[in-house]
Amino acid sequence: MKFWTWTIAILLTVTAIGVSSFFVIQTLFDSDSPLQTNNERSVVKEASTEVEESFDTEKVNTPVNEEVVTLADGTSGHTFISIWHDFYNETLGWGRLETTSYEEQKEAALSILDEIKDIKVSDEEIELDMKDIAANAQIVAEKDDRSAMRNLHRYFHDLDIYFNGYNYDQTFGITEFRGN
Repeated sequence: MKFWTWTIAILLTVTAIGVSSFFVIQTLFDSDSPLQTNNERSVVKEASTEVEESFDTEKVNTPVNEEVVTLADGTSGHTFISIWHDFYNETLGWGRLETTSYEEQKEAALSILDEIKDIKVSDEEIELDMKDIAANAQIVAEKDDRSAMRNLHRYFHDLDIYFNGYNYDQTFGITEFRGN
């Protein structure tokens, strides 16, 4: 009888240690663990290089002519750029790149591709930027690529600043138009 009592006690102790060890290891190494700080998460490290989205909206430069970009439905490129910049601020800004919904980003990318299908651009550099926006949107439409999402946000951020005459020092320099 003693043999079985000791055997069961040892088995329960080993099982308890094993289960506890499993949960401790999972908590320490799980990327969703509250014990892991945001700075340790790889996507947050990449996103943290983005400038805070509280740029100065005072017009210090000459805004781009409204007619330089027009969508097929007659919408101004200024409106198009501004709307998508706001969308990316809300869904990717302030460290949300890691936690954003891929399905929402995919739907946005498909909408962008649809909107710029027959876009009219009268500036060669902006036309190159629109092609880059389309290329990044196509990537996001096909797969969950956080780098392409970040690029889309940066294109719309920079173009919004340039189109509206805001402070050029607050750009990423990603665009061909006045950018890099």
